[in-house]
This record gives sequence, structure tokens and C-alpha cells, in this order.
Amino acid sequence: MLNKNSNELESGVHEKSQMMPIPEQGKLEQRLLVGVSPSLTSEQLVRWTHRLARALNCWWGVVYVETTSLLPEEEQVQLSRTLALARSLGAEVITMTASDVVQGLLRTALQRGVTQIIIGKPVGVSYPRLFRNDRRLEKLLRQSGELDIHVVRFKEGPFAKSFPGQELVQGSTVREYLIAVLMVLAVTWTGQFVEPLIGYRAVAWIYLTIIVVMATFIGRGATLLAAALSALLWDFLFEQPRFSFSIASAEDRVLFAMYLVIAVALGQMVARIRAQERAERERQERATALQLLTREVTQASSFDDMLKRAVEQTAGVFKTESAMLLPSSPGRLSPHPASSFKVPEEEYPVAAWVFEHGQAAGSFTANFPSATAHYLPLSAHGGKVGVMGLPLPRTSSPTIHQRNLLDAFSEQIAVVIQRHQMQEVSEKAKLLAESERLSKTLLNSISHEIRTPLAAIQSATTNMVEYGHADLSNTQKSMVSEIQEASERLNRLVGKVLDMSRLESGQIKPNFAPCEVSELTLMAEGETRKELAHHKLAIDIAPDLPLVRMDFELMLHVLTNLLSNAAFHTPAGTEVRLSAKVEDGAMLFIVADGGPGIPAESIPHLFEKFYRAPNARTGGTGLGLSLVKGFVEAHHGEVKAENRATGGTAFTISLPL
Repeated sequence: MLNKNSNELESGVHEKSQMMPIPEQGKLEQRLLVGVSPSLTSEQLVRWTHRLARALNCWWGVVYVETTSLLPEEEQVQLSRTLALARSLGAEVITMTASDVVQGLLRTALQRGVTQIIIGKPVGVSYPRLFRNDRRLEKLLRQSGELDIHVVRFKEGPFAKSFPGQELVQGSTVREYLIAVLMVLAVTWTGQFVEPLIGYRAVAWIYLTIIVVMATFIGRGATLLAAALSALLWDFLFEQPRFSFSIASAEDRVLFAMYLVIAVALGQMVARIRAQERAERERQERATALQLLTREVTQASSFDDMLKRAVEQTAGVFKTESAMLLPSSPGRLSPHPASSFKVPEEEYPVAAWVFEHGQAAGSFTANFPSATAHYLPLSAHGGKVGVMGLPLPRTSSPTIHQRNLLDAFSEQIAVVIQRHQMQEVSEKAKLLAESERLSKTLLNSISHEIRTPLAAIQSATTNMVEYGHADLSNTQKSMVSEIQEASERLNRLVGKVLDMSRLESGQIKPNFAPCEVSELTLMAEGETRKELAHHKLAIDIAPDLPLVRMDFELMLHVLTNLLSNAAFHTPAGTEVRLSAKVEDGAMLFIVADGGPGIPAESIPHLFEKFYRAPNARTGGTGLGLSLVKGFVEAHHGEVKAENRATGGTAFTISLPL
């Protein structure tokens, strides 16, 4: 199958082994694994796999197989950038050590339950490299079983390697090469004295012994040089005829060939064992460091103690200070008091960039490399919780092992921070729920207790007005009227509190029955006649309205609340209009007023409990509109508020027919 992509891909090839059994029909859950190497093409490969994972809506991971070779600094930087890109795109990043890249890739795929492996193959590579990669690809296809293999070809970038992993060429320092030469020369000088006693063939075994010993503490390249140099010196100085590279006897030719093969093989084997031991030691150090970090932060008694322990563990492992920068307000990071490193003021924008983009920046990176510290994002489960900054020593760039350990530390610290934050939010939510429950219980209890004396006050004032008005002076009548008005207002308030309590507890269940709309509007007019005494009330009822299934009492509460609200918040003399009509299969009730209107920023909050607009007249409770919304939604309808173009506010109730 051949695909084309003009942006990054030159071509994509989906290859399957001919020996592979046919997978079962319809793999329901796809899991993608992409192998990367220290090349620019790996970034393109990661983005390509990210797009494929998004299209399939599936898990995907990125694996780097570290062999026994040492990467140059620029390749380590590029590899770290690729892995950081993969993390920022949501991939699970896996680094592992294996002497065989194909086996390491397949082992990771088996452990993660992968269904498809994606590898890259740059265009324009040399013939030896292409031949080597084709052999690896053939091996991968042969051993992949039921796994799907995607080979995606890209244009070659700097230091491109087409297959994940590196070649087994152990780099050696100048000092190691010098040691190798001096050791061979020392054995040669010693051999001049012992050769008459033990023979020239025994000198070859001395050379071989020294090469094996050197392979335990110098690199593979220096070992190969020592093997070649010792073979040439033995042939030139000790083997007959001397001072000549020719070999007289067939026996000596065989000895020379065996010596060269054994020296190279032993040197390679010992160097490989050393490299594997080094990789195993680094893996053990990483596991131990992460175990200690996890133990310390999970045993912390508080959030501050946890960050303090994280800073101490980071300092112990990386021998440097560290700063934990957490978001204090939108767009701003603040250092936690547990931080041991004081971030320079001019580098806070660098930390903010890291937090925003989810990528490392600062020293030893391509992003803001002039910064004094190395900044890593603290990300967990796709959520960013902060930034960690470390002033790494400038003497040398951190190795890939150190970079992986830094990433693992930042991920573990981020997970613990997020866990603490979620626990804090959960505790606050529980506290808020309990507080709200207690307040509802208290309000409900007090409201019921208030109703009894309130009924007595209303009864007494009514009797005074009806039976004793002839004996009351005008001042007393005015006072009685005020008491009566205040008690009615208090009664309405208590009623609203009780209604809100019933509404939130789910006790209000509408009693649906066919109702006359005109009767409902007339009742609402009568209930609010006193409040609207100083306003012009206009009722506009469309003719031939059908019977509407609704709870008459609840809808009466809705309309009286809206009419009372209009009377309370608009100037005297203005018009309040109540309309009813059928439109688009719904029954619409509209209460419009000619007041000053509502600020635009307040409209989304109007129906929230206890909310009052900034310019609202004093005396309201903020419960009326909440009850309106609750009662309307109990009818499966909706209510909205909007400012009218001609001035004032219109509340529209829509009930399904």
C-alpha cells in the first residue's frame, strides 16, 4: 500500500511479512508504537504517528532503543528534543537498552500490547547503510508475528539514522587511544628482553592478554587499534623474518590470522560486556532514584512537605539546586517556598513558555539556550501543573541517561502534585456540599419556625384593620399598614426559601393538567395588582390559544415572580407587558418592561441563586429568578432574558406543546 503526503512524507510504505499469519478479522483496539533515533526525521515520524493515532483515536507510544554506543552531544540534544515533542503530543515515551535493536523494539511492543509498529527510513542514504537497514527491516518483518509494520520514508536530515538505535561502535577518547598505544609499546619493549627466553610465539599471547585487560577499561575503538598495532609489531619485530611484514611459514600465517581474529573478537566481546554492564548500572541507578523519590513524596504529610522532599531528592541525584514554579494566577508562575534555586527575573518568560508549550527550554536545549537554568514542564495525564528549573553545570551536556532521568523525575513530581491538587479539590467539594446541606437544613427549619409567628402577626394586623380601624389614628393606621406590608413581604421571602429548598431536593414534581392560558394570565394579574399599582400593565393574549398541559400553581408562581420583579426594578409609570402566543410548536409567555435594562455582563448570571445585578435596587433576595428557572425546567421548558432594542428587559418562557 503506497501513500503520498506532500508536506513531510515523500512516500509511505506499508509492508507485511509473507510468512506472517493473517491477523484475526477486525482489530477493535489499535495501539501504535513508533521507533525513533537521534535524527531530524524522527520528529517528522512522531508527528506522522500522532496524526494517525488521532485518526484512529487510540493509544500510541514512542520507543528509543539504546544500544552500547555513546551518542555525540548534538545527537543527544536532537534525541531529547524528539522525545520532548512526543510527550507534548501525548505519547507514552519509552527508553530501553538492548544490544539488538529489533529484539528491543519487539520486546517493547509485546509488553505494551502493540498492534502496529511504525519505523522511519530516510531517502538518499548510502548503499552500505541502506543494505544494513534492509537487513534489519527483513528481520523485523520475519519476527513480527501478527504485528503490522509501517515503514515511512522521509527526506534525510542531519545525522539521520533510518532505524531506531545506533551502530555498535563504541567511541573512545584521545586519552584511551594514547593508553592503548603506550601499553602496546610497553609490551613490545618488554618482549625484546623476554623473547629469547620464551619464544616469539609466547610474545603474541602476552600481547593478547594485554589487549583483553585493556578492553576492560578502554573503549572499543582503542581496543581495535591496540589489536591491529600489536599484530603488526609482532609480525615486524618478533616473527621470522624480522623487520619485515612477510611471514615465512604457513604455521606462522595461521598463528597471525588466529591472533588477529581472537584479539579483535575478545576485545569486542569484553567491550560489549562493559557497555552492557554500564547500561545495566545506569538502569539500576534510575530505578533506585525513582523509587527513593516516590517513597519520599508519598510519605509527605502535606503539599509543602512533598515539594520540599522532591527538591531534596532532585538535589541529591543531580547535584544541583532546583526550583518548583507553580501557577499562582492566569499567565503567571510563582516559585514555591521549598525551592532551593532562585530563578532570575529575566528567565520567568522562559518558564512561562515551557508551561504554555509543554516543552523543555533553557540550557542544553534549542529553546532559549542562553538561559542559566534548564526548565522542564511538570505534566501529568495531559495536564500541566507547573515548571521545574535546574541550573545544570555548564561543563558538559547531560547524557541521554541523565535526560531520561530528568524527564522521569518531572513526570513523577507532576503526578504527585496533581494528586494533591485533586485531593484538595475533592476535600473542598465535600466541605462545600456539607456546608450547603447544613445551610439548607437550617434555612428550611428556620423558615418553618418563622411561619407560625408570622401568621399570628398577619392575623392580628388584619383584625386591627377590619375591626378596629374606627378607633385608630391616621398614624396608627399607617403603622399597621406598614406592619401588614412587611409581614406579607416576609411571608413571600419565606415562601421562596421553602420553594428553593423543595426544588433543590427534588420534591417539586409538576402536576400536569390541561390549563387555560387566559385564566392563568388573569390570575397572575390579580396576584400582582398591588405591586403593579403604579405601572401600566398591558396584557396581550393571542386568540384561539390551545389548552396547555402544565402545573397551574407552579406557572402562576413563575408569572407572578416575573411581574413582581418588573414592578420592583422599573420606575413608576413605565409599562409592563405580559404576552402569550404559540410559536414554532411552543407556548411562549413574555414579560417585558420599560426599565433601564440589565448590564450585558449580568445577563448570564441572572438565574443563579442569590445573584443580584450591580445596579439592582436594594431589597431583593436573588431567589425569584432562580425559582422561575427551576419551575420552568420542571416543565421541560426554558427561560431566557434579553435587553430590548427599545429599552427595558424581556423574559421569555418557552413550554413545549
